[in-house]
Amino acid sequence: MGVKEAASIDEAIVVALVNDVMEQRIGPGTRLSEKSLCERFGTSRMYVRRALLTLANRGVVELQTNKGARIRQPTLQQAKILFETRRAIESIIINNVVAQRRATDITRLNTHMALEQQAFVDNDRHELIRLSGEFHLLVASFQDNQLLTGFMQTLVTESSLITGMYGQHSFTNCPPSEHQRLVDAITSQDQTLALELMLAHLQHIEADLALGNA
Repeated sequence: MGVKEAASIDEAIVVALVNDVMEQRIGPGTRLSEKSLCERFGTSRMYVRRALLTLANRGVVELQTNKGARIRQPTLQQAKILFETRRAIESIIINNVVAQRRATDITRLNTHMALEQQAFVDNDRHELIRLSGEFHLLVASFQDNQLLTGFMQTLVTESSLITGMYGQHSFTNCPPSEHQRLVDAITSQDQTLALELMLAHLQHIEADLALGNA
């Protein structure tokens, strides 16, 4: 097996586990058995361990000596800091996107919104949670700042961990209607409204979490 093929095995495991976290199929504190992962992905412990190390470096997994791997459990303070960070980063992103948006971007947003609406109608909680996170990643991908685009993947994954740990589990805290209003503002290139809607949207997500006064 070549290096490239081996790397693809590692990445496939990483992607699958990140998706599990984003869809809240596995929650913070969940133990990840190497044996179970080997069986799930049909591979050896070497590749599973390399994938877990990558996830640990990304802050998704905690590796503990003699205790194995668990999905990381963010603290209340880390949750507060996350939303402060998202407000700062996504404010920059939404301003960039409104200024730079292309017709193809609007088409992709509308296609995504159709998927979100269908998941909402179908009462498919896991799918809607995944699509909600992907909406923010999609918006970030439309602007030219690749550093911010890459950083958003970390922020969205961290948000999924925090929602899984502190969420009220009221189906979704990221309803399609709020995303649709954002799409409309981006489409009309109303930068002031788009920024206002993004900040209100993030505030709504944070308010739906049981973060107390941390």
